[in-house]
Amino acid sequence: MKLLCLSDLHLRQEAVVDAIDRQHLSPFLAQIAATVAEVSPDAVVLTGDTVCPPQVRLLSVMLRTLIPDAIPVIATLGNHEFWGRTFEVTLEKLKEQTLSDPSIFYLDLIGAVELGGVNFVGGTLFFDGSMRVRDDQRIDEWDGWQDWRIPDIETRYMAFNAYYVDMIHAKMKKGMPTALCTHHLPHVRLNGHEPGHYSFYTGMKDLVHELPFDSLFSNYLICGHTHRRVIGEVVPGFMGVNVGSEYDELKSFVLKV
Repeated sequence: MKLLCLSDLHLRQEAVVDAIDRQHLSPFLAQIAATVAEVSPDAVVLTGDTVCPPQVRLLSVMLRTLIPDAIPVIATLGNHEFWGRTFEVTLEKLKEQTLSDPSIFYLDLIGAVELGGVNFVGGTLFFDGSMRVRDDQRIDEWDGWQDWRIPDIETRYMAFNAYYVDMIHAKMKKGMPTALCTHHLPHVRLNGHEPGHYSFYTGMKDLVHELPFDSLFSNYLICGHTHRRVIGEVVPGFMGVNVGSEYDELKSFVLKV
């Protein structure tokens, strides 16, 4: 199975409106559509920070302006989609538009989907503080980082993280390969940044070895968030993909599973 891995597209609001209402693709959106057409994947994996918060309700319609209906999409949200609304309201906004396209699988809601003999599990994930750069580092040291826009983040970030970790644990399966798809990092080696202030918000130092992957099969880690490209077996025993897209700079990776 051939997967096109995308992340951190950060689509601009006006480009989304034009694409949906006027069927006019901006140059960046046209580049994404051309990449999908050129690769002709069996599925697209999209790991978050795709649209701005008010446009979460348009996510499915937006994706189908770029990806043909016949191609399944496995998607997560990212931290940017949660800005300005409570955690629960954001997930509800996502849920409201899922019935419109049964071939777009939002892991934030369902936790997992099996396609082509692979168990795709995941969700946004968030962070748990395990990647602090010093023991006394606090969550409210934002210093230019803007997740303070998520209501209750400073008191509930561990609960947000636990939502995903518990769901991922529950959806793991023996006897088949697993692709763990998250926005935030499931392992520090997928970071691409030197240790620093940013690390607190990057993800989890090592979720991978807390999970019951079946080592008899090839397993995969697909993520984003850091805007740094990391590809390969950086976590021994796993093929890792952090595509490293930057704002208005499309990067992708074709993964064969």
